[in-house]
Amino acid sequence: DSVWYLDGQEIWRDAFQWGVGESGQTAIAHIEGEGGLPSGSYDWELYVEGDLAVSGSFTVQGAVAVLLEDDFSDPGSGWEVGDYDTGSVGYQDGIYFVTSLGGGDMMWGVASRSFDNLVIEVDATQVSGPANDNNAYGVMCRLQLNDDGYLMRISGDGFYSIYKIVAGEFEALVDWAESDAIRQGNATNRIVATCDGSDLVLSVNGEVLVKAFDSTFPVGDIALTATSFEEGESTEIHFDNLLVSAP
Repeated sequence: DSVWYLDGQEIWRDAFQWGVGESGQTAIAHIEGEGGLPSGSYDWELYVEGDLAVSGSFTVQGAVAVLLEDDFSDPGSGWEVGDYDTGSVGYQDGIYFVTSLGGGDMMWGVASRSFDNLVIEVDATQVSGPANDNNAYGVMCRLQLNDDGYLMRISGDGFYSIYKIVAGEFEALVDWAESDAIRQGNATNRIVATCDGSDLVLSVNGEVLVKAFDSTFPVGDIALTATSFEEGESTEIHFDNLLVSAP
């Protein structure tokens, strides 16, 4: 008998006659399902005349539902391009750049898409910043046409925060706090921002930094953003390897 288990529960049993030759030969056990196998831990047992002869196990992890993927190698992939009074955004040699000219003016570039629940993952590299690294960069989710939405950012001097913008006013859901998980200065950080229902979660370099809860904006665009808080000292951030998936 060949017996299969999923998370400890028997899901398939098949009695068959050995047909691959004498003892010492190898047989391959397999299980399949229409549309793939459900996620979980699988165990397999082979019984010969009622005695357990061999067993094995493996794990199936659920597939990620990819909503958007961009390595920015194609400058026609749809992200905002432009030069403005407060900075500039665009494509450059396989990355997407956001430059803030300073003075606290925020610069961002939109994807020109609409999402509800999502996870945004992106590599963010500070290429230049103020001498004291007093800046902010990261992602926006559920961005509205009037520029309201959620801001999930880190800074060059090792801080993080979650803000929302309502009628142009910035409101801290989680005010700036420090974390050793953030690589400071001109360095690369992997930012993961989750906007799932009212749950807002910011992770950096594989570590969950903070969770917040707000239900003001259920759907909207996404954007990549940078701000220099120092007058006359710009910040330039390069973004790459963007992945947007379902939570």
